[in-house]
Amino acid sequence: MTRLLLLTDTSILGAGGSERFLRNLIRHLPADRYEIDVLQLAVAADPARHVDAGIEAAHVRSTHFPVEAIYGRAGLAAFRHCASLLKSRRYDIVQSQHEKSDLINALLPRGTGHTVHISCRRDMGFQKSAKLRAVFRLINARFHKVVAPTSAILAALADEEGVSPEVMQCIPNGVDTARFVPATAAERAASRSLFGIRDGDSVIVCVASFSKVKRHCDLIAGFAQLRAGQPNVHLLLAGSGPLESELIAQVEALGIREAVTFAGNRGDVERLLHCADVFALCSDTEGLSNAIIEAQACGLPVVATRVGGNPDLVTDGENGFLVPARDPSSVATALMRALDPIWARHAAEVSRHRIENGYSLRAMADGYDQLYTQIAK
Repeated sequence: MTRLLLLTDTSILGAGGSERFLRNLIRHLPADRYEIDVLQLAVAADPARHVDAGIEAAHVRSTHFPVEAIYGRAGLAAFRHCASLLKSRRYDIVQSQHEKSDLINALLPRGTGHTVHISCRRDMGFQKSAKLRAVFRLINARFHKVVAPTSAILAALADEEGVSPEVMQCIPNGVDTARFVPATAAERAASRSLFGIRDGDSVIVCVASFSKVKRHCDLIAGFAQLRAGQPNVHLLLAGSGPLESELIAQVEALGIREAVTFAGNRGDVERLLHCADVFALCSDTEGLSNAIIEAQACGLPVVATRVGGNPDLVTDGENGFLVPARDPSSVATALMRALDPIWARHAAEVSRHRIENGYSLRAMADGYDQLYTQIAK
């Protein structure tokens, strides 16, 4: 039995790609071969906002140890708590993601050398200050492995933090290809009815938190340009976050409120995707977007910014279009091209085929299972 401690800065029942990744990993590692503890350095997610739970199992224990500032008393207490857990439960593997958890994991005592320490990097490090990058350049050597879902993240780590290529490994994210599937005609009609989409309207969907890095403002501005010449389009935004009221105000100022739906956090993202014609994501930075993978599994063409791991998923002109970040006019042009029905049918087939063959949950879980088996011997 492999004893695995997962450290994360956020509540795994919350919305977000890194939270979804951990839930998927926990669900799909073989239950008969793993004992899993999940320690979340955050308060529990609001039960009203829980997304897609399903990780309750006898071999999984989930606890919270909230930490605001890692350099304060709570951070020291969390470090001592993790060190105590490591000593008492003798984990085979400690895997961390996000900055606070990585710092604790890197500094945990090594003792007999029995435990393997893995850092799982989920994004391009956009939240790291220059000072924090300098700290990580000093501590990265304490990780036995540094894993990321895309080579773009690993290249940035080598360049900016001096991570050795010998310890790097790329394991792409995965999606439930049985849950996220192209819609039947009946499913499409039911989903469009659920969200009040008019017959004949084309629908653009974005699933992302309403935060600065996701740049919904550029998508909304580009959508307004598109709608000026193509009035039968609708924009469906799923998510929540600190910028929601600001984005609603932008929509109202542009005079397109009747054409934009704010759908909130959804536990049924597949239903939302089933009413769409195009998926769009205009982020400043991305790791390997779970939202894009889910959309492509549903057979949607994607318009995305040319950042992070997005070019791994979107081949310009083949299954979507890549645009520069912070360029609403390019977004408008790409959305118009992606709404061409003949091209979109081909893009849908390409997207679904690629996801089935390279980004399934089974492939992702097998990748981590093989890594754990290899390094925990």
